[in-house]
Amino acid sequence: MEQYFGMARIFESRDMSIGNRDTNCIYIHEDKIHEGSEYNFFGCTLKVISINENEITFTFMDYTYTINRKWQILGTPSYDIPNMYIDKSERFVFFFSSPSGDWDWNDEYSEYIDLFEKMMDNAEEGEIWKNIPLARRWLHIIKDLAPKRDDKITPALRAYGIELILKNDCISIKETPRLYQSFCEYYRLCRMWEKKEDFDAELEEHFDKYYFRTVDKHIYDLSWIVSRNMSGPGLDLWNHHSKYLKVDPVQASEEWEKHIYEVEKEVEEELKGEPRGMGFCYAYWSAKRAALARRDIDWRSPCSMNPGVMFD
Repeated sequence: MEQYFGMARIFESRDMSIGNRDTNCIYIHEDKIHEGSEYNFFGCTLKVISINENEITFTFMDYTYTINRKWQILGTPSYDIPNMYIDKSERFVFFFSSPSGDWDWNDEYSEYIDLFEKMMDNAEEGEIWKNIPLARRWLHIIKDLAPKRDDKITPALRAYGIELILKNDCISIKETPRLYQSFCEYYRLCRMWEKKEDFDAELEEHFDKYYFRTVDKHIYDLSWIVSRNMSGPGLDLWNHHSKYLKVDPVQASEEWEKHIYEVEKEVEEELKGEPRGMGFCYAYWSAKRAALARRDIDWRSPCSMNPGVMFD
């Protein structure tokens, strides 16, 4: 299916207690995107470094970004706009999506429901690593295979589905920060596209209209962590998310996220006969460290990052 490369500019202003949020989007058809192409987005130059069927790499405002075309939605940190009277800021969100139109996507809708149920089951069983490919496919379906407005799955319903996935810990912010960021960014876009008629009685009863406050905090943190290579504020925010236990910053790297599902699957197979009692975590961490090392990723386990802490 054909795709468009989308870029959203999110402008926010606050004067005392009054806040305003405005979002504008620009779309470019994939046929017009080539290596070396340059575009002026909202007064800023975006230059394409490379593009293929899986991902695009580009520079924007002196930084280089790479996003997966199927599932990833990447947002930049907020940039303050000087103003002596009103607090103003802007940020940018990049993603691929399908053009608007009437799609017959009944098969994809059935898959969307099936994936959602499997993710919930995996989360309940404590095996959220199994949700990584499921979550990517699920997001691809609602982001790319249907227009942003659809009678069967409205923007509000999409946002509610994401709310349930995040609240039920179906994906991990520490294992897959880019995937988590993508869910948060798309949730925010859906909230922008929603309409009053999207809410039937059942959705009106269960939808948490204030969940955006939690999502906005994740968006702010992850935009620094993911796009600034853990320098400066990114590393501080990563450590803040860890709270009581330190987590190796390598888990925020793109290489980690590319390999972690296969690593977990490999470790699961290696340890399938091991008893899951006290001390299992050490065998798990050892096997995981070895599997990552085979992929040239040097990882420090929780016990290495937190000497003096007792684990069982």
